[in-house]
Amino acid sequence: MPVEETESIALSYPRPGVALIQIQSKPLGVLRFAVKRALQAHLHKLEADDDVRCLVLTGVDRAFSVGSDIRDFSLEVGWLLENDYVETGLNAALERSSLPIIAALNGFTLGGGAVLALACDIRIAAESVKVGFPEVNVGAFASGSGTQRLPRLVGRGRALDLLFSGRTIAANEALDYGFVEYVIPDDELLTFTLNYAERIATFSAPVIAVTKRCVTLGLRDGFEAGLAAEREGRIETGRGADAWEGRQAFLEKRPPVFNQT
Repeated sequence: MPVEETESIALSYPRPGVALIQIQSKPLGVLRFAVKRALQAHLHKLEADDDVRCLVLTGVDRAFSVGSDIRDFSLEVGWLLENDYVETGLNAALERSSLPIIAALNGFTLGGGAVLALACDIRIAAESVKVGFPEVNVGAFASGSGTQRLPRLVGRGRALDLLFSGRTIAANEALDYGFVEYVIPDDELLTFTLNYAERIATFSAPVIAVTKRCVTLGLRDGFEAGLAAEREGRIETGRGADAWEGRQAFLEKRPPVFNQT
C-alpha cells in the first residue's frame, strides 16, 4: 500500500478504487492553513485520478480533528478573511467534488473539524467520538460554513443548541441527531468504513457523481433545481456504457462490471 506522507496528512490507497487521507497534524489533527491547503490540493489530485472512485477522510490517535489552532489566530482583518476563505473553500470543494467522500470520525471532532465532517457526504463514528462546536467558549463561532451546514443536517433547534452551548455530544447522541449515519466499535471503524467505501467504488462512477450532484443542488438551490439536475443527469448516465452494462448484466443474470470512468 503506497503512502504519500507530509507533515500534516498521509495519503494511501488501501482498497481498489479507494483513497484514504489521514489528518496527522499535531496536536489532535489541528487544521492549520497548511493542512487545509494540503487537503484541498490532494482532493484535486484524486479527482483527476480515474482509478479513485471513493475517498475516506479520517484522523489519527484520539482525534478526527479539533479544528483551527487558537494560537494561530490574529485580530487582523486580512488574516480573518483569509482564514474564512481557505476554510470555506475547502469545505465547498468537498461538497462539490464528484467523488463520494466518507468521514471516519475516530475521536474528538470539534470546531472546524466538525465543520469539515459536515462537508463530507457520509459520517461514520467510532463509539468513543465526541462531537461539538466549542467556539463560543473563546468568543468565536462556527464559521467556515458551520452555521449553514449544521442546521441543514440536524435541524434549526438542535443546531442552535450545539452552537449556543458549546457542549459536546457522544456518538449515540450524534447518531440520534442525524449528525452521523453509523456508530461502530473503535477497533472496527476503519475496516467498516473501507469496506463501505470499496462497495461504493464498485458502482458506476458517473452515476455516483450525478447522484451526489442532484442531492447537493436540490438541498442548496431548491426542489426545482434538483429536478433540473436529475433531467440532465438522466441523459448523461442513460446514454453511457455503464447503463448498457447494467441492463445486459440484469438480463444475463450476472453481476455488472462497470467501466467506472
